[in-house]
Amino acid sequence: MLVGMGAAIAMAGCAACTRPQGDPKKSETRLALARDFLIRDQFEAAEAEANKAIAYLPTNDEAYHVRGLVHFYRGMKAFVLVEIEDCLTGLDADALRTDMDAHLAKAEADLKKTVELAPDHGEAWSNRGVVSDLLGEPDQAVEHFTTALANQVRLVNPGLTRARLGWSYFHKGDHIAAAKELRQALQFQPRMCVATYWLGRVYFAREEWEKAAEQFQDVSDQAACRSQDAALYLMKARLEQGLPDDARRARDACLRLSPRSCAAAQCRALQL
Repeated sequence: MLVGMGAAIAMAGCAACTRPQGDPKKSETRLALARDFLIRDQFEAAEAEANKAIAYLPTNDEAYHVRGLVHFYRGMKAFVLVEIEDCLTGLDADALRTDMDAHLAKAEADLKKTVELAPDHGEAWSNRGVVSDLLGEPDQAVEHFTTALANQVRLVNPGLTRARLGWSYFHKGDHIAAAKELRQALQFQPRMCVATYWLGRVYFAREEWEKAAEQFQDVSDQAACRSQDAALYLMKARLEQGLPDDARRARDACLRLSPRSCAAAQCRALQL
């Protein structure tokens, strides 16, 4: 009789192991709400719904991914305030940078959990690469972007991910690898704003002024790009070329885009 009871308990335990640990349907409902709030930049609501999705199903990898994106965008909001909208300095800037780093650290934790649950989640690997690059860890960023490109089924934009890989190589000081990846990205997505600008930065670092200016001019000519950094570096490249009139036009374009940004302050500081 005891043997029979033991067998029954064992069978019941095995049956329980095969059932989902949680409520997948409720988890997906909350995840859908979290995505909707995230799209509308309602970060607190998005995080709250992502938390509920995780509570209903702790193995919901996409819920961790969405929550990681919430923290990432919160961190980038602080970055925009510091670098673009007001070019803050001193204690105000330090406080916002601390806030940004804290959110990026939380984003990394959630994105790491995502790929632990779903190693083939290419988009989460790519986003981990972005976070690592922003935290000043280009070696890890290169690893994450490389893994993302090896898992393209769940990767939204392989071309952009390859461009980001090139930018991380640039931060490592490997200009040859950076140029290779950026050119390859532009082969598949010609005139991609960020890839074109980043390739210009590679040429600029190599003091190839004409090639650099060509890339920066290409970005500046695309109304959809609206890159103040490209205008700043176009100004610098034109000065290196000995073309003050072209540099002046680039400066004027730089100042029109965002007059209070740090890039605008650099444009004003350069001597023409």
